[in-house]
Amino acid sequence: MLRRGFTRKKKRRIKALIITISIITSFIFILEVRLKPIVESVSEIQAKSLVTQIINSSVEEILVETGITCEDLESVSCSEDKKVTAISSDVIMTNKLKNAVLLRIQENISNICSRRVDVPLGTIIGGELLNGQGPCVPVYVSLSGNVTGDFDSTFESGGLNQTVHKLSMNISVDVNILMPVGSSSANVTGSVLIGETVIVGEVPSGMFFSDGQKT
Repeated sequence: MLRRGFTRKKKRRIKALIITISIITSFIFILEVRLKPIVESVSEIQAKSLVTQIINSSVEEILVETGITCEDLESVSCSEDKKVTAISSDVIMTNKLKNAVLLRIQENISNICSRRVDVPLGTIIGGELLNGQGPCVPVYVSLSGNVTGDFDSTFESGGLNQTVHKLSMNISVDVNILMPVGSSSANVTGSVLIGETVIVGEVPSGMFFSDGQKT
């Protein structure tokens, strides 16, 4: 009789344990399903912001370290009547600067091995009232990506008989965001001003550069 009662208690305990495990497993599954798109969205926003900062800071670092200026990269040629005839580019210098900037951006992105992203518990649970509320659930993400870039010359009006020639570097980064709940990708683009020159005199339309470019 005692043995039969013990067996019943044991069965009840096993049943309770199975139910508990099932509830915990279901909760984890629901949490993961709910957490993944939220973490992906938050991580993508933060990754884009972070990569934009890296682009700007990397260009600034290289310019300071190398001492390269806009005048080192391009020179403006004028005729006797002060009309601009050509923009000459130093191909070796521009390639040197571009390669240094892209390499620095790549290195700085690769150094982001474990970035913490805090997601409020209320956001995970859902609902407008709970969104952004409650304690934060920390999630750690890593970044990697491919970096490309090139220079861009533009002309803008600078006032009476003046034109501002701007040299910028357009950079594109394809970022891979690695998270515990999965992975996602994003493209981040940025344009960083390298330098500008005020040109006094007429700048003809369809200006050709010495490297074959046309603006």
